[in-house]
Amino acid sequence: MRTNVLTDREYLGITIPFMLSTMTQPLMGAVNTAVMGQLSDPKYIAAVALGAILFNNIYWFFGFLRVSTSGYAAQALGSGSKEEGLLAFFRPLFLAMLVSCSCIILQKPILAAYLGLIAPAADVAQLCSDYYKILIWGAPLVLFNYVSLGWLMGQTRVRASVFMQVSSNVLNMILSMWFVFGLHFNIEGVAWATLLSQFYGALVGCWLLGIYGGFDYRKFNYKTVLEPGTLVKMLSVNANLMIRTACLLTVNNIIAAAGAALGTAFLAANAVLFQLKDIMSFLVDGMANGASIFSGRALGQNSKELFWQTLKMTYKWLFVLVVLLMSGFALSSTFWINCFTDIVEVAALAEAYKWYVFVYPLFAGIGLALYGMFTGVTYTAPVRNMMIIALAVFWAAELFLVPLWGNDGLWISFLLFVSTQSLILFLSLSKIKKIF
Repeated sequence: MRTNVLTDREYLGITIPFMLSTMTQPLMGAVNTAVMGQLSDPKYIAAVALGAILFNNIYWFFGFLRVSTSGYAAQALGSGSKEEGLLAFFRPLFLAMLVSCSCIILQKPILAAYLGLIAPAADVAQLCSDYYKILIWGAPLVLFNYVSLGWLMGQTRVRASVFMQVSSNVLNMILSMWFVFGLHFNIEGVAWATLLSQFYGALVGCWLLGIYGGFDYRKFNYKTVLEPGTLVKMLSVNANLMIRTACLLTVNNIIAAAGAALGTAFLAANAVLFQLKDIMSFLVDGMANGASIFSGRALGQNSKELFWQTLKMTYKWLFVLVVLLMSGFALSSTFWINCFTDIVEVAALAEAYKWYVFVYPLFAGIGLALYGMFTGVTYTAPVRNMMIIALAVFWAAELFLVPLWGNDGLWISFLLFVSTQSLILFLSLSKIKKIF
């Protein structure tokens, strides 16, 4: 690709496959939620929702492994350095294995702390525990998949990364429905389906790395993986992303706790709406992944022009995507809510609050898209600062508005949270000039 020209075809050729593949992630969660929503008691859908939040707490916190791997791999591709491409894979892999082993060792206190924080009803807590005790063993698989997927994305192996992500998520959906409706495993069936799909994803990742990696394991100097200077630099970048994720997870936990305090039906209804919100956000996140690849390549080629072309292209297609998302939701929201649950009380509550999801992409789109631009050039300090400020805004709003307006106050606080992110990242764009 020419460094001084970025066409719509080139941009969409990368971003659309990423959008479609990342969309399967919330669809997987949506299917799990919908499967539980067809059971007779809202406790099942509430338990899966809490279990999903718990694993989001664990895995999203270390989501930097995919994000930073993608950025470094894209920069290595732009510079043409084979060795840097290898290091972009092995350094985060080393961290992934340390983290995953720690998660397994500390699984009991992690569960106890989470249930103590959320304080759900006793029957919901038990179901959530059953779900967690199966899925926690997938931690090494998930984090390995983060690293391998991030590397494939950064190297612009679009078809490979899409295949890995889509096939494992589709497998999860199929197994969830079979285990619950066919074999009557209830919530344990959803957990086993997810664990098996994670194992499948790891196998596919190893296969794809063998095809596209070109790793010469015999000649590679493994000592460079732990070289102090570059490792500290990578950890600094990742620390900022960890702080961002910690703030995001704090918000998710506050929302879950507030929903649980309002009652199981509110918790279940919010779970349905957040699944629809996640489908929107992951589509935008797919665009951000594509933008990250081009911005990382721009840094590797030291092309300021390519970076700003990528930014303009992202703005243009983000506008189109937001219009499509809002239009699609307005026309089909009732249908999707009814797909998720046939419990009248839960469906009625979801209908009452669905318009907060309708406006979500309008407030959150800029922040989600620009996140990809910043991570692509591995300049993450503004991302960290943005999220800390946004968390403070959300916390203050939630403490004031929820006692006044209940679930309305909770959703308004959330919209203020994502709006703050968009505003601050937009204002921080000028700081990127100093890295070129």
